[in-house]
Parts: sequence; C-alpha cells; structure tokens
Amino acid sequence: MRPIEMLSRYSAVALLLACGDTAAPSNENTAAAAKASTITLTDLGTLAGAPSAQATDINPRGQVVGITQAGAGQTHAFLWENGVMLDLGAFPGSDFSQAHAINPAGQVVGYGPTAAGPDHAFLWEKGIMTDLGTLPGGDFSLAFGINPVGQVVGRSATGDGSEHAFLWERGVMTDLGALPGFPLSEASDINPAGEVVGSSGAGVGVHAFLWRKGVMVDLGTLPGGT
Repeated sequence: MRPIEMLSRYSAVALLLACGDTAAPSNENTAAAAKASTITLTDLGTLAGAPSAQATDINPRGQVVGITQAGAGQTHAFLWENGVMLDLGAFPGSDFSQAHAINPAGQVVGYGPTAAGPDHAFLWEKGIMTDLGTLPGGDFSLAFGINPVGQVVGRSATGDGSEHAFLWERGVMTDLGALPGFPLSEASDINPAGEVVGSSGAGVGVHAFLWRKGVMVDLGTLPGGT
C-alpha cells in the first residue's frame, strides 16, 4: 500500500534559486535585486533515455533523489549529482524502487517491493540498499525521512493489522504508536534532534503530531477542523 505515485510526463527538473535580500529593493538597486532572484531550471534527464522522471528531495550538497523509468518495464530510484544520474537499483527480484529523502551525508531512504511482494523501507548508502524490515508482525513498510545522523522514519504495518509510524536507528525499528483513539499513524520527517512529525487518524479525522522522547503530541487542527 504505497502513497500515490505519479511520474511527470517530463524529465525531472531542479529549481535553483539565487536569493538576495528579501526586503523591498530601493530604486538604485532594483536591477541588482531582480538579477539575484533569477530562477534557473535544470533538466536532470532520465535513466536509459526513459521518457519521465520525478525528483523528490535535495540535500545541502545539491544531491537530488527521485524516481525514474529505467527501461524494460522497470522504475527505479535515482541519485543525481554533478550532472550524473545514478540508478540505485531495487531489491533482488523486484523491478521497482522509489527514493523519498536524502540527508547531508548522501544516505537515501525510500521503499520498494521485495521478492516476497510487499514494499519494504530501504536505506541506500555507498552502493548498498539495506532492507529496514517492518514492525513485528507487519508485512510492509515505507520510509519517508532521514536526518543527518541516519535516523529513519516512515510507516509500517503491525501484527494487529494497524499501520504505525516508526523510527529506525542502527538496525532497530521502533513503533511510535498512534494518537489515542486512532488506529493509523505515519511519520513524514525527522530533525537533527530526533523529533518526528507526521499524522495520525482515520478517514477524515486526521491530526498532525509531534513525537519527542517517547511522547506523541497531538498538534490539533485549524479552527473548525476535525
């Protein structure tokens, strides 16, 4: 059960913005301010001449990750750096993978089907794609975020049929639970301090959460929300 995936009709592109002073420019430096705010679009291309690709994240070093068609019915995660797009491959026996996030060290996380079928979260580092497994009793997992120290977050099935946010660190996947009364949760990102954000709920009743040191805090909704 993956999130909705859509490959653009076009090649992946990176948006590079040269940012100047955000204050309103004076008359004498209007031209300079306009030049500083120019946006440049760079076509990152595709693998094997495929027709489409989609970029999903970029780190401070300018490394870009995403997903592209890779020929012969395959769709693979990629890492783009300095004009070169690298195919990150897929799990053995699979023809699909998707990169979702990359940290400053160049570690990439995402997901893809295993030989057994269901998607598993992965951590890719220096040419090796590691299966992060699932929460106990679960059959699938998806990774969405990674912080500078390599802590990974995402969503995994559990043994009782629920789907919970997880935190993976050094080979151990921890169940972050869900907000009271809700069977589902998903972690979308994690900061350098190990604080996790995501959502928890069911149907239309979904709330944002902040998880910190074992406690999941309900961030509520805007006025009138459910």
